[in-house]
Amino acid sequence: MRAQTETSPVAPEDAAPERTQPVRRRSRTGPLLALAGVVVVAFALYTWLASLVDVPRVHPDEVRYLIAASSLVEGEGLRLRGEEYGFGPLYALALAVFLWISPGVDAAYGLFKAANALFFALTAVPVYLLARRLVSRWWAVLAAALAVAIPSSISVATVMTESLAYLTAAWALYAIALALERPTLGRQVAVLVAIALAFSTRAQLGALYVSWLAALGLLWSIAPSLRPRTRRDLLALWPSAVPLALAAAVLLGRIASGSSPSDSLGAYWELWRGYDPLQVAKWLVYHLADLEVYLAVIPLAVTPIVLWELLRRGRAGSERAASFVALFVSANAVGLLVVAAFTSTPWGYDRLHDRYAFYLLPLWLLALVVWLADGLPRPLLATAIGVGAALVLPAILPFRQLANEAGIDTVPGALWVRIESEVAGPGPLSGGMVLAVFVVALLAVAVLLPRRLRLAVPAIVLVVFAATAVFAWDRMIGAPEDAVFEGGLERAWIDELLPGDASVTKLYLESDACPVSARTRHALFLTEFFNTTVDRAVYLGDSVPDGLPTDRVEVADGRVVLPDGSPLETEFVYTQPGIELEGRLLGTGTAAGLVLWRTGGEVRVTNARTTDGVRTADCPA
Repeated sequence: MRAQTETSPVAPEDAAPERTQPVRRRSRTGPLLALAGVVVVAFALYTWLASLVDVPRVHPDEVRYLIAASSLVEGEGLRLRGEEYGFGPLYALALAVFLWISPGVDAAYGLFKAANALFFALTAVPVYLLARRLVSRWWAVLAAALAVAIPSSISVATVMTESLAYLTAAWALYAIALALERPTLGRQVAVLVAIALAFSTRAQLGALYVSWLAALGLLWSIAPSLRPRTRRDLLALWPSAVPLALAAAVLLGRIASGSSPSDSLGAYWELWRGYDPLQVAKWLVYHLADLEVYLAVIPLAVTPIVLWELLRRGRAGSERAASFVALFVSANAVGLLVVAAFTSTPWGYDRLHDRYAFYLLPLWLLALVVWLADGLPRPLLATAIGVGAALVLPAILPFRQLANEAGIDTVPGALWVRIESEVAGPGPLSGGMVLAVFVVALLAVAVLLPRRLRLAVPAIVLVVFAATAVFAWDRMIGAPEDAVFEGGLERAWIDELLPGDASVTKLYLESDACPVSARTRHALFLTEFFNTTVDRAVYLGDSVPDGLPTDRVEVADGRVVLPDGSPLETEFVYTQPGIELEGRLLGTGTAAGLVLWRTGGEVRVTNARTTDGVRTADCPA
């Protein structure tokens, strides 16, 4: 089933038996020490940067994971305001560990971000191991360093799955590469375990299973000698078919029971829908262009060169080369297709989401490192294809998509928004023109740089990463959310006032007739984040739901009632200033002046008889 020869390149130190044992040991120790240094430096740097971010930035996502972790610590299982959680459990479990050893969320918040920094930094290890399939140790260290230097590192400052997902996805990609080379029982099981961990971190990463199956088929097409030759060889792949069989059984079971197949998607049930192929194709191209700019152009331009050479080696018998080509193509095709499909829906908000695609970046960076290690080869046809694609893609991508303020969704936007603002004015220069110069200049480097200067290429990529990261972190540090607790206001202000077993309900009003300020909106979310006694939320009338399980309530004759007409009953309520409740005012908190009330049971509004009569301090006069 497998070819017996292996022609992929090996490190010089691996192919030099005449060297003495001490020299060989030092040649192996040096890169490993350098890898350890990459992990330590990345961890320290990102922990420090994350410490400069005072409060969560992304609502309601960060609140969601914190609530789930709190429910675990309190022995209630994975729950979200009393409802089913519906998301991958692994990150919530990790948060729960730090929450359990801390006196409260306020104390655990720094640990959450430090853990994210560690997860992100540790991604260097599987990237190094994956790179070692193709290049020598020192080149593999470079690939690992580039992988943890990406500007998406800003995600470590958020209490979200990105950092852990990056780590688990990298291990899954490495496991797939090994199993493609030799799909033994153990390696197939390792693939399934790695993908399961990635999926339990972020459901989107379940697409890696599809990538694995697609890569197998692509590998057999690339290197016919690696195809299963007998029925026994084919049956040996049975572990990889088990998840597919289980998924089919679950789907058929739901259909037979009369329930909707969308129920299988849990919290993502709304994505069980029809998709416009043209819109999906458009967003796939846009995201590919976004990744090109993100990676400083050169990796995309040289990837056709690398894939062509690895394809040649694969057809000549190199399992490692053929396996990487299959992995690269299948992972990017499936991964970008999933991101494009999501972005084409109303929940994509008509903007790029490299936040969902950055786990693919190590593959592109590894392709760049292979090109460098091979001495900057430039075969005419492959080079023309790469340069042509690198010129066309940014020209297709609307500049407004690249230069946007979408926070962590579109990381390169931090750099290009700044560039656009710097060149804005009456003159002819524009951000789009700067982008064109940027692309052409980097392509000139890719095509013309002498081999002796090849280390200038990763240096250029790192400079672009650093420039992007500086502006991306600037958007994170000192963001408007910090004003909520400005002046040393207590973040756990409700928990400080109540016993630990208290139950607090968030009651808010945010409608077209009575909008809220950004400060108030942030205060409502952040109060729930830092106070574990808050375990329920309700919104008044036509207010905007906050994206988490919540109930609509109305005010009828001063009584706050649920949709079935029953009264809202709770011991404590926090709400916006201007909403007066029957009971005792226990205290206020945040710069928005949120108010905590002891209602003692049935909730009543004292300054309004109906929902339309309720006003907050933010309502227009």
